[in-house]
Amino acid sequence: MPRHEPADVVIVGSGAAGAVCALVLAEAGIRTVCLEQGPWWRPEDYPHWGADWEWRRLTDWSTAVNTRRKAHDYPVDTTDENTLMWCGVGGSTTIYTATWPRFRPSDFRKGTEHGLAPDWPFTYEDLAPWYDASDALVGVSGILGDPSYPPRGPFQTRPLPPRRMGRWAQKAFDRLGWHWWPMPCAMIAEPFDGRPACNNCGACQNGCPRGSMHSASFTIWPKALAAGCELRTDARVERIETGADGRATGVTYVDRMSGVRHHQPAEVVIVAANGVGTPRLLLLSESAKHPHGLANSSDQVGRNLMHHVLGIAGLWVDGVTDVHAGVISAAQICCEFAETDPARGFVNGMTFHIVGQNGAGFQALGAHPGNVAPWGARHHAHFRSHFNHGIGFLLVGDDLPQPTNRVTLSLTSKDSSGLPAPHITYKLHENDKRLIRFAADRAREFAAAADAFDFKLNDFGLSSADGYRPPAWHLLGTARIGDDPANSVTNKWHQAWDCANLYVVDGSSMPSGAAVNPTSTITAMALRAASHLRDNFVDLRRATVTRRD
Repeated sequence: MPRHEPADVVIVGSGAAGAVCALVLAEAGIRTVCLEQGPWWRPEDYPHWGADWEWRRLTDWSTAVNTRRKAHDYPVDTTDENTLMWCGVGGSTTIYTATWPRFRPSDFRKGTEHGLAPDWPFTYEDLAPWYDASDALVGVSGILGDPSYPPRGPFQTRPLPPRRMGRWAQKAFDRLGWHWWPMPCAMIAEPFDGRPACNNCGACQNGCPRGSMHSASFTIWPKALAAGCELRTDARVERIETGADGRATGVTYVDRMSGVRHHQPAEVVIVAANGVGTPRLLLLSESAKHPHGLANSSDQVGRNLMHHVLGIAGLWVDGVTDVHAGVISAAQICCEFAETDPARGFVNGMTFHIVGQNGAGFQALGAHPGNVAPWGARHHAHFRSHFNHGIGFLLVGDDLPQPTNRVTLSLTSKDSSGLPAPHITYKLHENDKRLIRFAADRAREFAAAADAFDFKLNDFGLSSADGYRPPAWHLLGTARIGDDPANSVTNKWHQAWDCANLYVVDGSSMPSGAAVNPTSTITAMALRAASHLRDNFVDLRRATVTRRD
């Protein structure tokens, strides 16, 4: 097995968190190697250039890993969800929507609020400067002054245009007396940091080949490489190796192109492989010292999986909305119901996100809510009345972490390298069901306030006998941070309790999931964790270092 020169740090995963860690450490002169099991996607690879771009969005460029079935992916063994992720440089920042709200102060203290999720080991106020710093790194559009959030640092560009869809939604919110605000997005409305402004093409979820949308492959990796980080693509990490003392010694990976296995020694290992890939790798890395998987003495690795409880609605109005032009997500966010109100009969909250409906083909197929144009004589009349007359909106709820919602290793499914695939079990808590039903009622109120002539809600099976089966966009909670090694995997600096030179930095670190998209918070956490590691790196070389707080 080829053995590489030792690195100071090896990072597994090149997505939102891994890229930030690579940049911070490489700029400090720390020899850093990052291993990514997928390729580097070139701008010309993106579907934008062909007439079949909508078809490719549903097939080879799908966000669903079990739909793509590419050799660089790994399958997910589950009947409970449709797991969404992307393998390649930039990770899932390649094909997401760059929706960039922050968590709220209350999201960091759910243990104090209601006790059905733990408090985080740090506060919103602790993370606030890292939010500002990560925004300055990636470029965020928005407008200051949202009264539903604490004061914050500047946005890098003005907000993206709301178009007629957004203006129609604003009137409906105002009629209801519900708070709304332009959605912060990691898409730039003006040139920033050498990148062009968004041209409002509307194909955001196909990736942005221009670099107007923050993808780590465009915004961070060029800087990390210039600073000296080494990035190896098509490098699938099989396990994290440990010594007799239980400390990490490096990783073993397979070059997917040649099939040759390599060993990369390192002083420190950072795992940033998302909320499914990270627990999978930790469980694959069992040893005599770590018999239940690496960093798993608490039995928390893989547990507490969160996705957000989700509904997608659409309404159609007697007016042109430009619903397929401009960014797909999101024109506005409504935080009217974001906080817990015990009078509703559940804890936690939800937010509305006003979103687009993609192109003509996608709209004819019903868009996200599934309002499919009928085949036959009524098809053209339905299409004429619905195409470019729609408004999409997401109902995003804060699902509770449950130990039974978890990632384990599949007994039957393997990836193209022969490694066990992750197996996922995910069911909604009764609290979450009450939350999304409340959100559905508010969606119907919103449709009425918008004077909609048609309305459709996709609750992903919540009202059916088969039960809820979400598109699992957000992969959170499976290796959470905490103050107590008995019920968490890492400390507040993302350092594993059981393995002093192992860090876990990605969505799996989150003790709770809030009611908004997580990438802004993941990026801020990564910047905070990497900066702490950089400033304390010399200590981590000492074999006597154990649990560091």
